[in-house]
Amino acid sequence: MLAVVLGSAAAITAIALPGLNSVTSTTTTSVKLPAGCSKPAEGFLIIASELGYNDSVDHGVPQNSWPVVDARQGQNVTIVVCNIDPAEAHGFQIDNYYNARTVSIAPGQVLTVSFVANKAGTFRIYCNIFCAIHWAMQSGELVIT
Repeated sequence: MLAVVLGSAAAITAIALPGLNSVTSTTTTSVKLPAGCSKPAEGFLIIASELGYNDSVDHGVPQNSWPVVDARQGQNVTIVVCNIDPAEAHGFQIDNYYNARTVSIAPGQVLTVSFVANKAGTFRIYCNIFCAIHWAMQSGELVIT
């Protein structure tokens, strides 16, 4: 299981972390990460960029689900979503868990979403506003077992 953490010089690198079934980035260029853009101690980090959520274009979306967040029923779930795309806003929603309103995350902004995973199943994670990479931000999954 893999997730994103910050490497030296603010570059993004991937390492193994429990609870997130995805490699977050293959980006090789350095980016300035927004304040508060870090994986919560017991949560998940999703990076929105010009390559989708967690570089989804490199992971076969829309045929493949990406990113995939695994949680247990009853678990408190915290997801930090950081927009490192320098040019445009991205949205964020999770069917059944975080879809009460339209969310727009401007370049350089961070969104923190917290909820209790009270219903087992597979729920779509997606961008809810149109953007240039919108097609690649429709195939994420929250899997609650």
